[in-house]
Amino acid sequence: MKIRWITGLAVHALACLLFVFLSWLGFYLYTQLFGGLGSVGISGAKAWLLVFYAYAGTNLLLALLPPGRTKPLLCAALGAVVLFYLLPHHPLRAMYFSVLAGGLSWLATVGSQKLALRLQA
Repeated sequence: MKIRWITGLAVHALACLLFVFLSWLGFYLYTQLFGGLGSVGISGAKAWLLVFYAYAGTNLLLALLPPGRTKPLLCAALGAVVLFYLLPHHPLRAMYFSVLAGGLSWLATVGSQKLALRLQA
């Protein structure tokens, strides 16, 4: 039980750091390809901060939940919520962040389960 929690927290914390890095990389590549970021409606920095808080909170919950059907549903719900939040004003960011948030959460979930099984054996 402790090994599952420790590996879950470690892998999901690594995924949160990777989320920040990939967000920065995405913004950098976008500005290099298309120029400056336009802002319509909600500002991009505030939107990113809210998405990151939702992502970090969901990953904490995913790290502490036992394996089961709720984890994939929670990852999909996170991607859908991010998509619907950003879609009206930032469609390109909505697609990028929804795939990034849901995909990284799912990869962290699978990675933590595999690492916990390897460490228990």
